[in-house]
Amino acid sequence: MKRGNQVTVSSIIKTSVVTAFTLTAAFIWKDVILEIVELLFPSQNQLFFKFLVAIITTVFVILAIYIFLKTEREAEIVFDKFSHRNLKKKSK
Repeated sequence: MKRGNQVTVSSIIKTSVVTAFTLTAAFIWKDVILEIVELLFPSQNQLFFKFLVAIITTVFVILAIYIFLKTEREAEIVFDKFSHRNLKKKSK
């Protein structure tokens, strides 16, 4: 996606497409989760459980984003190490 400080048009397009698919899936899952809450918990406490589901989902998403970004950084470090090793081997 990004090499150094370069951002390419193709990386922006890929990111936008992935974001669109992710949002579509999120809206579908939102409906499913809300229907499950309505089915399991009758209308008396429904608002409380919707808040609970929203909080749990938010925590899960934040953790997933953190893990993704951390592993992406680590992958870039490993990639850079291998790239530098290959450049040294080629120059010999």
